[in-house]
Amino acid sequence: MSAKFIRRIVEVLITIFFIGGFLQIGRAVAAMFEGAFGTVRWPVQAGAFDLRAPVGEGAQAWFTDATLAVPDQPFWHGVDVLFSLTNIGIFIAALMLLRGVLANFTAGDLVDEKNVTALRKIGLLLLAACGLSVVRAVILQSAILSAVEERAGIVLHPSISWDVAGMTNIWLHYDVPIFTFALGGLALLFAEAFRAGVAYRKDSESVV
Repeated sequence: MSAKFIRRIVEVLITIFFIGGFLQIGRAVAAMFEGAFGTVRWPVQAGAFDLRAPVGEGAQAWFTDATLAVPDQPFWHGVDVLFSLTNIGIFIAALMLLRGVLANFTAGDLVDEKNVTALRKIGLLLLAACGLSVVRAVILQSAILSAVEERAGIVLHPSISWDVAGMTNIWLHYDVPIFTFALGGLALLFAEAFRAGVAYRKDSESVV
């Protein structure tokens, strides 16, 4: 697979992220005009709410995922939209840098200072996206827990917590961005490898 072909794929991904950002803004604006802006949504999991469906002889599937909607929270809804747009912007910036690296590869500039700098920036951006994801989860889950009124027999938990015996336990779900973290680490690793290659090339040229 050539660098030129991969660059085309990256360009498609950049377009998709731009469309996603505009859709995010469009949904927020539409919600404002409809008077529905202010509802914060978060995925939840609850074993007591499972829906069972037969999928074959002696087998059943449990569907335990749902979405918690908390109305009348315009500030936190705005914060959520801002987090989402910032995350999209980070990925667009990382993909633009990757596109530049692939363009250099196509031009024959493999071991180059520009590629080292771009790869290091990509790694840092992806790690920043991971950190932003964790901050978003902590802030919005805390806001949701504060806004939701407790019901008898039901306990709403943050993502990391223990269940309470004898109660209906519902957890705010959160997926740790392990894949993004791994990609960021790989980008930094490649940046160091390219940096070593640049240093070796400069030493070789100085000897010659």
